[in-house]
Amino acid sequence: MWSENMKNKTIPSSNYIRHSVKTMSWQPVMRNGWIIKFSVNQDGSSILLIFTSNHTGHTIIRHFTEEDEAVDFINYVIQLDPAEYI
Repeated sequence: MWSENMKNKTIPSSNYIRHSVKTMSWQPVMRNGWIIKFSVNQDGSSILLIFTSNHTGHTIIRHFTEEDEAVDFINYVIQLDPAEYI
């Protein structure tokens, strides 16, 4: 019989599990008022960047297939004012 705690649990989908074991992620870093989370697929085919303004909570999520494009976007975002909405 399921306990009350188990009734509220969500079981991850097989698709989620398949992608999560193929993804490497690092601790978020803070640069110029932006919190940046960086993840890559283990085969290096995709890069996921998540930026969150430390001031407003505004979040930007971008997916890249080229590392140079991801680096250019990181440099672009950290130059923006994190206290203003984009």
